[in-house]
Amino acid sequence: MKRYKLTIEYDGSNFSGWQIQPNGRTVEEEIEKAFSQILQQPIDIIGQGRTDAGVHAKGQVAHVDLPEIENLQKLIFGVNGLVGDEIHLAVCEPVHVEFHSRFDAVSRNYEYRVLTAPSPLLRNHGWYAGRNLNRNVLDECARLLVGEHDFNGFSKFNEENYTTLCSVFESTWREEAGALVFSISANRFLRNMVRRLVGTMIEVAKGKTDKGQFRTILDHANLQSNTVTAPARGLVLMSVDYEKKSK
Repeated sequence: MKRYKLTIEYDGSNFSGWQIQPNGRTVEEEIEKAFSQILQQPIDIIGQGRTDAGVHAKGQVAHVDLPEIENLQKLIFGVNGLVGDEIHLAVCEPVHVEFHSRFDAVSRNYEYRVLTAPSPLLRNHGWYAGRNLNRNVLDECARLLVGEHDFNGFSKFNEENYTTLCSVFESTWREEAGALVFSISANRFLRNMVRRLVGTMIEVAKGKTDKGQFRTILDHANLQSNTVTAPARGLVLMSVDYEKKSK
């Protein structure tokens, strides 16, 4: 058996997230089924992390142990033919046997798209949060996130968390045609963390929440405070970075 690194793009609109679940169609399950059908044996894929229902990915990463593959392009073509149009296996490349998609990752990079006007065409890939958002306030809130913080106040409880500390390397807003896009890069993310950050920043930019309250939640992780969770549909996992070489 040899280890392979997979890079996957998918539209999460009609999936119950990445990770296999007892009830619900998931991205991981569809890919495993395709590999298993082609190779005629059970295949177990290990993702770098999960994405929730409705969240999309441009560069989800996973690893898998397979028999040595002579024609990788033929395998990729076969998998893509089985998984359908909502999933695309972009890369399948051999890596060192000790490579681990989750534990070797040094940063994850997400984007969240806030639409500046209603758009039926973009409704599954962005969130229209209303007009009159204070862009300066959004920028100020984003800058506060850079560095190491305890994001417990901006996350959903998860008993698997060994820590709620995360190191944020980049946190910025930018303007694109028809949207404001929030980009954030960190060593790790907690469940619902990006969506709660975005939702609460939008509340501050609307004047519904004070900027000081946003900072208080960030500085006092155990404070019981209301945050707003942005819809899943605007969130995209853009890429995962690794310090170790893939080959």
